[in-house]
Amino acid sequence: MNNKINILIIDDEVVSRYTMEALLEDDQHSLFFAEDGVQGLEKAETLNPDIVFLDVMMPGINGFEVCRRLRAMPNFLKLPIIMITAWDDPVARQRCLDVGADQVICKPFNRTQLHEQIRKLFTPHPET
Repeated sequence: MNNKINILIIDDEVVSRYTMEALLEDDQHSLFFAEDGVQGLEKAETLNPDIVFLDVMMPGINGFEVCRRLRAMPNFLKLPIIMITAWDDPVARQRCLDVGADQVICKPFNRTQLHEQIRKLFTPHPET
């Protein structure tokens, strides 16, 4: 892969950010971090990332609202957003999808799971 995938990780928990960094850090990805929803929205506009990993539960502006706001911006209508949640129930997953997430990953996750989600979003699908 010649071009790195720019990944914005929006998560208020420092341990989660470090975990994501450890699992995704390689020569195929450039990682950027935001510590809350406001900072995440600002960095998204500045960086124009290729993909966003977005924590659901954050103080202030939560992940649901960040996702809604990103989807309201014309340049982020097709931005792949993967929401991260500790809630492993169908209602929470559906709420993430309803606000515009492309995928939902439940904590704890692993390297294979993260890379698989990225691969799914960046692999062209044949027209049906």
